[in-house]
Amino acid sequence: MSRRAKTDETGRPADRKRRLNLLLLNAATDLGGTEIMLLRFLEKVDTYRFNVAVVAFFDRGPLLTEVRRRGFEAILLTIKHQWNALEIVYAFVRLHRFLRSNRIDIVHMNGFYTNILGSLVARMARTPVVITAVRTEVSGRNGYHNALEQATAHWIDLYISVSEQSRFQMLRKPWVQDGKVVVVHNGIDPGWARTPSNSGRRTHGSRSRSDTSVGVRSTRAKDRPCIGMIGAFNRLKAQELLVLAAPRVLNRFPKARFVLMGEGKTRARIINLIRQTRLSEYFVVLDYAIDPRHILSQLDIFVLATHTEGLPVSILEAMTFGLPVVASRVGGIPEIVQDGSTGILVPPDNPEAIASAIIDLLDHPAKARKMGMLGQSRAERDFGIDKMMEALENHYHCLARRKGVL
Repeated sequence: MSRRAKTDETGRPADRKRRLNLLLLNAATDLGGTEIMLLRFLEKVDTYRFNVAVVAFFDRGPLLTEVRRRGFEAILLTIKHQWNALEIVYAFVRLHRFLRSNRIDIVHMNGFYTNILGSLVARMARTPVVITAVRTEVSGRNGYHNALEQATAHWIDLYISVSEQSRFQMLRKPWVQDGKVVVVHNGIDPGWARTPSNSGRRTHGSRSRSDTSVGVRSTRAKDRPCIGMIGAFNRLKAQELLVLAAPRVLNRFPKARFVLMGEGKTRARIINLIRQTRLSEYFVVLDYAIDPRHILSQLDIFVLATHTEGLPVSILEAMTFGLPVVASRVGGIPEIVQDGSTGILVPPDNPEAIASAIIDLLDHPAKARKMGMLGQSRAERDFGIDKMMEALENHYHCLARRKGVL
């Protein structure tokens, strides 16, 4: 399950230095792009060189179950209310005890809340290396958030950004040093689309509100195109834009169908919008699946309408399936999708532009196929997961050596 290190003639690791104790610290346990990349990291990490554990604060989903299923230690600190002082203190003490008793060498954190609390605890526990991931720059944060981020910045040894755009946003903050921010793009296994799908396993035990066991449709049909979007239902995503774009697409292609897959707080609102616009017969809304290959294999076009992004895993997944992509020109998306070559980039908050792009691709199937092929080649060539793993592990070892851990 894990990527094995180089070995000598005895079968033992060629590099016999001790394993580094690595803690991946995540805010919540619901599954989004960050959590999917965490699980793929665990599937590829060199366990001869790293002893990995995962800790999370909020119990909202199956992340820790999936971590344990892959053979790694997973701990929930159980904060039920984000700013409850007693719960924070209890989590603080438990995390501090875990860092000290397990002699953690490196803490790699994901998310604003995790960065603030995790960096403080890590320094108090004298953890040698503290790293934070930079994924999506969320607008609307107030001075209180900035003050907390600035106060803890000197405890962070390295910011690992998933995109050049995220790196640029970080460097605009006066308290962040240039040399502390590096870019490591998200990666995907080049053979991911060609390996069997584990389509039956969902994020929750209940049945999907739409039955995926029979598929969105049995086969791809030229006169019945299928357009889909996979992503969390939250205020940062914009599934409503695809809903608002649908009537114009249906006017040109009346047999078109749309698929939305995901979980989250805004899901009910999006379903109500679909009903209010009388589009229920054209939309299928599915529970999130850890393995979405059974859905991607049935799509003709992948759409990601969003207000902000880091470097979306869902687009990489769609590209490995040879799907042309229609996506908002925000965040790190232009670093993946080459406008006019591997997909079409549209202005954010513009359902008309989304509809026009979908219609253009459906009107020109040869163009759509070429975009899909070029996108597949680009994902496999430039965004391979082995490239990501090598970069991350090199950063871990360089910092460990600098701090005298190795």
